[in-house]
Amino acid sequence: MGKKQNKRRKVKDFAKVRLKVGKKLKKPTSTDTNFKTKKVVLVDQLSTSANICVSHRGLTLDELCRQLGHYNLNKMDTVSYAQLRALLLLLCTSSSRVISAHFALFMAHTLRALSHLKLSVRAFATSVLTVLMNSYPELCINCGDLFDAFLTMFAGNRKPSNKQLLVDALLAFLNVFCKQPSPRHEGPLHVATFSIESARVTRINLTPRPHLFGSSLFDSSHQLQKTALDSPGGVLKAFNSICPFLVILITDENQQFIGEATEVISKLAAAVLRVRQQNLPTEFETEFEKTIETLLVLAKRGNLPKKLHDSIDSLRLTK
Repeated sequence: MGKKQNKRRKVKDFAKVRLKVGKKLKKPTSTDTNFKTKKVVLVDQLSTSANICVSHRGLTLDELCRQLGHYNLNKMDTVSYAQLRALLLLLCTSSSRVISAHFALFMAHTLRALSHLKLSVRAFATSVLTVLMNSYPELCINCGDLFDAFLTMFAGNRKPSNKQLLVDALLAFLNVFCKQPSPRHEGPLHVATFSIESARVTRINLTPRPHLFGSSLFDSSHQLQKTALDSPGGVLKAFNSICPFLVILITDENQQFIGEATEVISKLAAAVLRVRQQNLPTEFETEFEKTIETLLVLAKRGNLPKKLHDSIDSLRLTK
């Protein structure tokens, strides 16, 4: 036993180092300068919410907004969409003056979603656009891209297949752009002031006085606000996009959208009547007759309700 232990303790001065294939022997005079370190990565700095408004659970507004996003879109999507729609309806209860600062950005995202690759996103964007047009028609009429984007969606083959959704969107669209021109007022109508000494509120009327000559050349406060449907090009574009959908509604076997189709044609006929009072180009009536040719053929068959037949017949040019 003792001899074996002595052999183990004995170390050779020049031991032969076994090398593996492809590796070189380190030189005894070289110094290894490599070193390893460890670091602590902080995801976020320590933040205090002493001067920030928080909820009763201690959450800030940013933290509450992060919780609005669903962790998985494919799970219970109907519930999340219903909650988003309820939130949208709640937001649309605010006044036009409050939401006007954010309306342009809101409308830009909504119009962009109309051309999304997913059908569910396009359908949801259509419902959102319908709510916005019903809630804020005065803000929608000032949106320059709404008219072209809506008609482009309606004329394409990628629009949602839900007829009720499209009918509601179309009626809301016509309610926005088929309104009668109204005078445009510049500046606030009144300013409310209060007095601490008298403890009462007074109103100062700041409505601009009409010009002495009463002409729009000298006073721009009474200029009429015209819409895109007040021009011949806008009317032709609207009929080119909407007429194929009207034919689908009229020729439906169940005929459940006859009343809506009659209302749509009546609104469009009123727009055509306003345009015909202007100086129209010579080719307008020719192009318009080609556009409504299918509707006129359906009216000639005689199996349509009287109101629908009269609304289609009102599109003709009375000579």
